Amino acid sequence: MLSLARAVVNRASWATPRFATRSFAEVVAVPSVATSTPPVERKSRKVTSPLKERIPVNENHGLYAFFRKKNDETLTGDAAYEVTESPESMQKQTGRSWLASELRLKSFRDLHTLWYILLRERNLLATQKEEARRMGVSNTEMQCRKSMARIKAVINERRLAYEGAVKIAEAEHEEDFNEQVEQYLKHAHKEERKYLQRRREHKARRSQKQLEATAAKKAAAPNGDAVEAATTPSPTTA
Repeated sequence: MLSLARAVVNRASWATPRFATRSFAEVVAVPSVATSTPPVERKSRKVTSPLKERIPVNENHGLYAFFRKKNDETLTGDAAYEVTESPESMQKQTGRSWLASELRLKSFRDLHTLWYILLRERNLLATQKEEARRMGVSNTEMQCRKSMARIKAVINERRLAYEGAVKIAEAEHEEDFNEQVEQYLKHAHKEERKYLQRRREHKARRSQKQLEATAAKKAAAPNGDAVEAATTPSPTTA
């Protein structure tokens, strides 16, 4: 029985993995500073901006059509094209627009070709304009348009201010006129009331005088009859 237990323990210890068993620490030899090798120096890599790198491009590439080609045949590559043009060269190369009478004489193929030539010319001019903007060239036309737009805004502000002042002046004038009319009506009403009151008083005095005259006549009527009877001769008998 004891031998069977020992055999089981030995078999279990043999089957147990090494990382699960406990072992003593081992001494590792550490090289000294004097005998250690110096670190290898890495070569510094020169960092270049991707914008400054020159990539070889086919000289017959289609994108070169968006730039004006110079007349010098000795130039090659990017030097054969100019990004922006001077006003003098633009005046020399720029002509007039096509007339409708001239275009009517062209075939459909010629019109189709001319359409895309003009479209490429517009793209070329747009490229020059964008490149000039990127280079910081001042756009005098845009400055003129901005100045004109600001002048228009200032004039509009003055127009609105003038219209507002006219409305305020009209309102004040109407208010003053209404006040004057009100004062005139009040004065006329007072004068009319005074006139009516004087007329009533005049009528009252007149009627009073008439009453007094009537009363005086009535009071003097008996004495008058007696005097008349005394002065009147008596009738004679026949």
